[in-house]
Amino acid sequence: MPGAGEHGIDVEPGIRLHVSISGAGPRTLIVPGAAWLERPLAPLAARRRLVSYDTRGRGRSSSVEDRSRLGVDFDVADLAAVHRHLGSAPAAILAQSHATATALLYALEHPGAVERLVLVGPYGPRRDPWHLDDLPSLGEMIRPPGAPRLGALRAGRVHRTDPRSYAREWMREYYLPLQVARPDHVDLVPLEACDLPNEFPERWAADFLERILPSLGDWDWRPLLPSLSIPVLLVWGEGERPAPAMVQEWIGGLPHAQVLVVPGSGHLPFHENPGAFFPAVDAFLEGAHQGLRRRA
Repeated sequence: MPGAGEHGIDVEPGIRLHVSISGAGPRTLIVPGAAWLERPLAPLAARRRLVSYDTRGRGRSSSVEDRSRLGVDFDVADLAAVHRHLGSAPAAILAQSHATATALLYALEHPGAVERLVLVGPYGPRRDPWHLDDLPSLGEMIRPPGAPRLGALRAGRVHRTDPRSYAREWMREYYLPLQVARPDHVDLVPLEACDLPNEFPERWAADFLERILPSLGDWDWRPLLPSLSIPVLLVWGEGERPAPAMVQEWIGGLPHAQVLVVPGSGHLPFHENPGAFFPAVDAFLEGAHQGLRRRA
């Protein structure tokens, strides 16, 4: 069993995942997305071993030049590799946003490997009708209309001469305002991850929009959900609370699902309202999940 500190896992030739382990205890919590989540979720390491890792092409993991090696199947296989690196004991998984699909599919494909799931801001259990809105094109995402400051920076080629500074401005001016419940919550999000080349928007946005998200296809997980016998906590910020019918599909399909709606937050409840997020998630991970049921 690897100890605390930084680790590298070779998942295939030329692709190494960066893994960080902190905390101690009888249980393990695995978190994809270390570059953005390792520090914010540090309070969860108080009573357990917290294992965060960067997915391929992100954070401090290897970039992926062959984009045919990107997609949800690779992400699920990488999560399995991280889990094997830790040993054979079942672990809990906390995933946020797109990584919730990876965590769910891993739990479905590896019965007995996962003891609990925390899905923060998960997708709907099917694409149609919950995810039919058009996403921005890559050009619109990289050069968002209505963002004159970003346009001026690009005109000055700051995204080439100082990509780290540009990545921070892009997060502040465009991406984070779409994620949080209130404009002033943007300042609650640390931006050190923007210094990593894999987190420059031109790099990860292209991979996500053109390869990773399309790899999910027209998903419909509803027939698979009843087989997932473990407790699952579905977490949404109050500001992004989805349609009640979508929430009911999750609850109706999962045998042991609970819902937590975090007041005063959007897609980033661990930043926006940590006082509500952490006690509830910690209690769920320790087994006190019945008290968290808040049906939408």
